[in-house]
Amino acid sequence: MNYDRIQVFGEVLFDIFPDQSRVIGGAPFNVARHLRGMSLDPFFVSRVGNDDAGQEVRLQMQEWGMDTGGLQVDPEKPTGRVLVKFHDNEPSYEIKEDAAFDRIEAVDSLEALQVGRTLFYHGTLAARSPRSSRTLYSLAKKSLQTVFCDINLRDPWWSPELIRDILTWCNYLKVNLEELDRVAGILGFREEGVENMGRAVQERCRLQGLVLTMGSRGAMFFPSEGRPLFAAAPEVHGFKDSVGAGDSFSAVFMLGLCRNWSWERIMHSAVQTAARLCTIQGAVPDDRGFYSRLVDY
Repeated sequence: MNYDRIQVFGEVLFDIFPDQSRVIGGAPFNVARHLRGMSLDPFFVSRVGNDDAGQEVRLQMQEWGMDTGGLQVDPEKPTGRVLVKFHDNEPSYEIKEDAAFDRIEAVDSLEALQVGRTLFYHGTLAARSPRSSRTLYSLAKKSLQTVFCDINLRDPWWSPELIRDILTWCNYLKVNLEELDRVAGILGFREEGVENMGRAVQERCRLQGLVLTMGSRGAMFFPSEGRPLFAAAPEVHGFKDSVGAGDSFSAVFMLGLCRNWSWERIMHSAVQTAARLCTIQGAVPDDRGFYSRLVDY
């Protein structure tokens, strides 16, 4: 399908690693920058503080040729921060409260963008606060758009009510195994086996597609028509960390939607990209050549 624009809504923040190194992140920002690296032109909607970190976000966006028109500046709250810790190579996150991205406003310029066919991406973290939540709701319910939601459930920053609302407007839903189980529970059913549960969620919510990521086990896709598809994950050589691997997967999936790729090609390219991202530290590459070497581009 041809889209008039791609809009990405949500948090931008800095991941602080155990060695105190700082890497820009936040799932929506990661997705937007990946999309730009893939030669698309996403409009990123977020909010940063009037601080050094916020200025760094703007500079990085400008260096990558990203549109900064949707990046709001909060005069009081700081740019978001997350403390990243690892256990058995799996990251855990301590997300600091009361950040600038909790106050994203529904300004007139955002409303003006909601014209024509839009591919709209969002997660759930930015909806933890009333102000950003209201903005998300106003943008996500617009007509003539396709909504891709990666729910990224981070305790305690989500609620069953939020998930139920999201399921009424999203066309594509991305979950991991734990999130699939939680969504199924919210919907009030328990199916035996991952495949049965994935199909049940897809059918109940009338999704155009459900994406299930399973880490080193690969990923599955449940389309509205046809059998589920499985994409095996390749072996990763030179593993660094898995921070943001799912965000690169989401970006490739959206790229495939924009370019009318087959589901098989989308899934294969997405798992390959996520695996390659695990060979660098942090959620997004500094090297633009990363994208030129991706499988099937």
